Amino acid sequence: MWPWASVYAGQVAFSFLVWPLLYVGGARGALVGLVGGAAFAALALALWRARARFEQARPGPRARYGEWALVTGASAGLGAAFARALAADGISCVLAARREERLRELAEELESRFGVKTRVVAVDLAAPGGAEALVRAVADLEVAILVNNAGVGAAGRFETPEPARLRQLVELNCAAPAVLSRALLPAMKRRGRGAVVMVGSVAGCQPLPLHALYAATKAFDNHLGEALFAECRGSGVDCLALLPGPTETEFQAVAGELPHAGETPEQVVATALEALGRQASVISGWGNWLRANAAMRLAPRTVLALAAKQVFQQHVPPERR
Repeated sequence: MWPWASVYAGQVAFSFLVWPLLYVGGARGALVGLVGGAAFAALALALWRARARFEQARPGPRARYGEWALVTGASAGLGAAFARALAADGISCVLAARREERLRELAEELESRFGVKTRVVAVDLAAPGGAEALVRAVADLEVAILVNNAGVGAAGRFETPEPARLRQLVELNCAAPAVLSRALLPAMKRRGRGAVVMVGSVAGCQPLPLHALYAATKAFDNHLGEALFAECRGSGVDCLALLPGPTETEFQAVAGELPHAGETPEQVVATALEALGRQASVISGWGNWLRANAAMRLAPRTVLALAAKQVFQQHVPPERR
């Protein structure tokens, strides 16, 4: 029934709004249309928000996938939020990132709050052999959930960062999740259950001048996650491409962006875990969904690229525009 009941009510609301204007006209038609349209629009919204009433409650990630999760980029932001959400469901977590002190603080929090096991792996996934070292560090565990979250950006003109920085960005955003997924997927398939979350971005839905390479790497992550969803369908392994928009994390500062508002990490993670096992990809936030889809469908690619530059340059310091 969901979301079709809501869609049907929305169509009725649109009809109630348009028909009186066409066939009655004037102020009377506008009033009738607004009253009827508003009533059915309210019903459509209520039905949309009542998804839980239309669906059977499903088990949490621990029951569906297994005991251990590996979360990369777990020292802050989305990674830490993923770890907390999974631990709250009783899932033990391997926490991987460069900053070991932060990882250990998070590990202590998860163990004390949720009673789960943790393992800290301090690793630089942008360095040669980093992803392979992480695979070896979890070789004795049945990793049930892989969250490919580690990533970095470099805001500004493409020629601004040093070439080494660009190489690191590609290694971290593209090579590392590919290597980790390739290493852990076979065992998940043999067990007949597991999950892979690929943290992409709405930035990967379009060309993004002044964040060009980052957007290109996120297009890679988006497409890889969606393709793995189709490849693994029927195997018991669920794959998801998560496409957040601006998020309230340290990413903006590290990437050299000017601060701007966004969703909280907890909102993005809740969206991801709700979508996992149900769809190939999910965009967190309706505003982000509209920006990612409406522009792509309505504007030519040339116009899209030029418009994206005009919008995004507001978030880049003047000396790097």
